[in-house]
Amino acid sequence: MNVSLHQFILFFIIFVRVATIMVTVPIFGFDAVPVHVKAGLSAMLALLLFPFIDNSGVSIPTQFIPFVIMIMNEIIIGMVIGFASSIMFVGIRFAGEIIGLDMGFGIVNIIDPLSGEQVSIVGQFKYLLALLLFLCINGHHFLIQALKVSFDFIPVSASVFSAVSVSKLISMSGEIFTVAVKVASAALAALFIASFIMGIVARTVPQMNIFIVGFPVKISVGFIMIFVSLPFFLYLFNKFYHVFQKNLIEIMKII
Repeated sequence: MNVSLHQFILFFIIFVRVATIMVTVPIFGFDAVPVHVKAGLSAMLALLLFPFIDNSGVSIPTQFIPFVIMIMNEIIIGMVIGFASSIMFVGIRFAGEIIGLDMGFGIVNIIDPLSGEQVSIVGQFKYLLALLLFLCINGHHFLIQALKVSFDFIPVSASVFSAVSVSKLISMSGEIFTVAVKVASAALAALFIASFIMGIVARTVPQMNIFIVGFPVKISVGFIMIFVSLPFFLYLFNKFYHVFQKNLIEIMKII
């Protein structure tokens, strides 16, 4: 099969967007995944998508600077889609960090081998649980489908960023805090009640060293509420997943 230079350049442009998405979305974009695996998977997906992408009317610049601008445009599109797909997981991890901080785990962090960063123990637990649920409901399949959908809504070299898209991205960023508050609400409420009760005890029984007693009490209450609220977390994750799908498609339509 003969491949023209035009087709090869189009394939390269498609590969750039696919590779950018694959290194920024959850699961596929983890640092623990070897670079050559990401590159090979991106090339395979780009090759599979190439026959199904409408490239009619795509004009490739012959000059260097316009061509670089086109490549940068595809990279930005991939980064935006990756950012939109990671908002839910960032919010869930943030919720775990809030809970851990209130439990007294503010100085007890671990190195996350997936991201190479220091994270809260509770935050990492929530994050890994969310990833497992995401895999169980075939969320990674939806991410792969979103690759094809991105080329349907945003043709090669035809994307336009506007004030509407920027406003949508800002509003989606605010959802990180919404997700965090909803996930952490039950545990935070229980920890607040525990702190309130210990405050009353400290005032009525001044002989008791409430600081020594308070740490194990708050840790116990926190762990109990984390496991008691797991069914509530499953319910919330299902809601967040549908919002995640809606936002990802919507941001591609807006762009």
